[in-house]
Amino acid sequence: MTFKVLIIEDNHSFIDSLKVMLRDLPLDFAQAFRYNDAIALLDKTGVFYNRQTAEKPEDLAANEAEAVLEAVKKPKEKAQAMAKLYNEGGVFLVIVEQNTESSMKGTDFVAHAVKRYPGLAESDFVILTHRMDAIPPRAHGFPVLEKPLRAAQIRQILSVKIKQAQDMVDLQERAANERVTVTAKAAPAAKPARKGLRDLLKINRSGDAIEGNEEPEKKVARKPRQVAKAAPAKKKQRATSKK
Repeated sequence: MTFKVLIIEDNHSFIDSLKVMLRDLPLDFAQAFRYNDAIALLDKTGVFYNRQTAEKPEDLAANEAEAVLEAVKKPKEKAQAMAKLYNEGGVFLVIVEQNTESSMKGTDFVAHAVKRYPGLAESDFVILTHRMDAIPPRAHGFPVLEKPLRAAQIRQILSVKIKQAQDMVDLQERAANERVTVTAKAAPAAKPARKGLRDLLKINRSGDAIEGNEEPEKKVARKPRQVAKAAPAKKKQRATSKK
């Protein structure tokens, strides 16, 4: 399975270099040069994580999916547990340049996107900047990488995110298979329909009709015995004696 990454960057050469750094990872790239273009793309494709169906929307990872797998065995929680935790084809990570536009910064775009899309959290973003001091000094939920970018840094971050997403997909499939197995075991065997008095009378009457219509057994006809013909010599002897 491939995961979609949205790159918001106005430098075409840097986008190409970033794709080369991550080319052997199971990723599908989408790009936007402006924040408005990124919003339009997110509206079209949606986001990967379906956090509104999870018990803890602020943190959806492999441990939440494991809890979902255990919840499948509890009848009261089946409907909630089997809600789809991801949207295949949606954006699962956004890489944002801090200074793509003068009116809005990358950190402002992250705050706006998290409010607009419930499936996104700050941990689903990576901020790129030429100056680390340009990022407001507060506790962010996203990593900040300084340019020029090193391949090992971005690859490590992406690899961890891919593993979390893949684990969640695998656990969701296991939960679905577990539900099918539990449902099959719990389903009662179909009992044959009980026949009422009218049905039994119909059966008896139809049986009597069949017996009444049966033809009597035919006796095998015996062949008549053939009388042996007298020899001609004896006839001549009888005729001579009469004379």
